Amino acid sequence: MSYQGLKSPSAQPAGRWERAVISWPDDAALHWTRLLIETAHRDSAVKAVVATGSAVRDVEHSDDLDLVVVHRAARPVLSRPPISIDLRCFCQTDIVPKLTTGHSFLSWAVRFGRPLFERNRWWSQLRADWNARLLLPPATESTERAMRAEHHRDALAEAGDDDAAAEMALSALTHHARAALSKAGVFPHSRPELPGQLRQIGEHQLAEVVDRALACRYL
Repeated sequence: MSYQGLKSPSAQPAGRWERAVISWPDDAALHWTRLLIETAHRDSAVKAVVATGSAVRDVEHSDDLDLVVVHRAARPVLSRPPISIDLRCFCQTDIVPKLTTGHSFLSWAVRFGRPLFERNRWWSQLRADWNARLLLPPATESTERAMRAEHHRDALAEAGDDDAAAEMALSALTHHARAALSKAGVFPHSRPELPGQLRQIGEHQLAEVVDRALACRYL
């Protein structure tokens, strides 16, 4: 299936797409996303806008909203998103090659993301074609990211930035958890869901450590 020639615009009705996000981090995120959806309707280069991450999962805490914008040709001109939004833009011609090589973020978005806007069901067709053959995130890649995060954690702790060091420690634990799940053949869910998944594969000690780190973050 080619994803290059789909032209007719369609989107979820006003209000419905907003409910696709279970937990909006703040009003700024909602307001900016509304403007983004308006831009998507006007700009034929935008193929899809997809919400992903813990904000679309039924979890207790979600600090931010991950948004994916798929576009053709040049990236659309967008205002700077608020700090509560993590925006990632991809050219449509790059999507399939990245999924073929197991791109972890895009694979997660295809499996769990919720489209807020899609032109002629572009994202829905992509998911239908790819959901059953998505690759697990490479465990080696997650382990390497964990090691880099631990290096940054140590540097931040040495500099006396305890809050940033704690955040980097949580990032390292997240990557270790994802590596363990991938090794067990389990597709990782959002970060708040990782401890439960780890217990299901017998990684109880790592699950407890991740649980404690998450609890400290939300104190």
